[in-house]
Amino acid sequence: MHSMRTTEHVRELIRLQESRFAEERDVMRAEREGKRRRRVQGRELNRLALLAVLHSHPESRLHRSPELAADMERTAKELLGIQLPSGNVSLYNCNIDSPPDTAFTAHMAALIVQLLQKRGGTGTSGTVETLLLFLRRASPALLEGGIHTPNHRWVVASALAKLEELFGDEGYRERAFLFLNEGLDVTDYGEWTERSNSIYNAICAYYLHTVGVVFGHEPSLEAAGRTLRMMRWLLHPGDTLATEYSGRQDLGQIARMDDRYYAAFHLMAARDRDPELAALAGIAARTAPRGSLALLHWTLEPERMEPTVEAAPLSERYTVLLGEGNSAPVPDRVPYAGPVVKHPHGAPVLRHRRGPLSVTAMAGQPECLYVQYGEARLLALKLGIGWFGAGAVSFPTIERLADDRFRLEAELEGCYFGPLPEERTRAARGSYVAMPNHLRSRIGVVRTRAAMELTLHDDGLDIRVAAGDGRGIYLQAVCLFPGDEGELRGDRLETMGPGIRRLSEGTAEFRSGRDILVVEGGACEHDEVAMRNDSPAPHARTMTVNWTTPTDAVLRIRGRREE
Repeated sequence: MHSMRTTEHVRELIRLQESRFAEERDVMRAEREGKRRRRVQGRELNRLALLAVLHSHPESRLHRSPELAADMERTAKELLGIQLPSGNVSLYNCNIDSPPDTAFTAHMAALIVQLLQKRGGTGTSGTVETLLLFLRRASPALLEGGIHTPNHRWVVASALAKLEELFGDEGYRERAFLFLNEGLDVTDYGEWTERSNSIYNAICAYYLHTVGVVFGHEPSLEAAGRTLRMMRWLLHPGDTLATEYSGRQDLGQIARMDDRYYAAFHLMAARDRDPELAALAGIAARTAPRGSLALLHWTLEPERMEPTVEAAPLSERYTVLLGEGNSAPVPDRVPYAGPVVKHPHGAPVLRHRRGPLSVTAMAGQPECLYVQYGEARLLALKLGIGWFGAGAVSFPTIERLADDRFRLEAELEGCYFGPLPEERTRAARGSYVAMPNHLRSRIGVVRTRAAMELTLHDDGLDIRVAAGDGRGIYLQAVCLFPGDEGELRGDRLETMGPGIRRLSEGTAEFRSGRDILVVEGGACEHDEVAMRNDSPAPHARTMTVNWTTPTDAVLRIRGRREE
């Protein structure tokens, strides 16, 4: 039964790549004739992968096509043409003369070489030799070059593993282990430094799978498996990924799994005989772009991609606190210059799923709550506070009170500053900003506490905002809804400025399609449009609720579908 299903799926992948090639062929011809040519990042490599899989798979209509083989050799020479004297390539819009981007390229080029050596036939020898030349020229750059983001270490290590497979030099392994021996920056539940569920989790898992298999490095395989298994908790309705606490460029984006997820889930599910990974592989097969990388692995190593267990249905009913007991470094005293670490690694994340309801609560960042019901989304809820320019509160941790109740609490400190001795200010000649102001004594230190208590339900949650300070501190719930979808309405919504409305009392609804989020518990205890240093979100619809301490108020958020 598995074989029949797999065969049909691979045939679908082949038809998709054939359709891509039909579109690409006209562009390639126009470029050869000099009619148009643009510098497009990764164009040569993507074309090579497309041409290689269609040339190599026996069920492709273009299997062993001489015309395709000629296009492939020509494209391989174009790839060689963008290689710099250092052996590196550049990421045109960002990383110039870049060893990490060379590693991404080298890994794919090595896979294509292995595919053509195994299944390409005699007509691809020119392409193979050109790619091997590219990889030999890249070797010194990868053996000596550096990185500048955490995941680059595993990409470089993976490229070095492929080079060892092709060329057999122990130096590749030695260089890779200089990075691997630093230790893998993954939590016990599978999160990486970059906290990027739609991009860098996939990169880490996919490339560390190669490292683990080639080098026999079990910690790499175990780390990749942890990350992939974590993803069962991080799916919103419609199988989009939780990006609301990302530390990278996918922050807040609507995103689904990509081709690297596709390959990683299939490879790890087959290796570990894991029913949950098999189910996630099925989601990737349904939602990922399914580009050439997926078919490349099916053509090169079908025995490693083939399901080995039945997929287990993934639960859409769970409440899980990732990073329980961890505490994030958040600003708690003036001057408030922003988080010490943006979206800090290991900061607790609470995930609550009940079918169409998906809730994420996040420590370590001002945007501490995300709520989705079907298509209706509350992108973020922040608790603004009028406290020495603190803006919105970042909570250091999430405490479990019961199975359905959790608490986020923060203590903030403020003060005033004393004068500096004359000998400390003389050189500044009266310029305040040139003075060593960090040496000023702290005078009149004051503190306050604010908390949010979450009670989770099957159709939403209650948010109890509690602050017992008797000095009349301003608080503000800031609810951010998408600016380019849905409709926000309510009888007591007052316009406060461009894109900002205040819920003075009663309820408001955000509607997207047939799905509705209802927010109940409006208040107007002060007239501030926004708390100082809590910057408005220009591309969102903002709804505020205003309180003055002492406060013990409840916002109720419920989701429903209109029949």
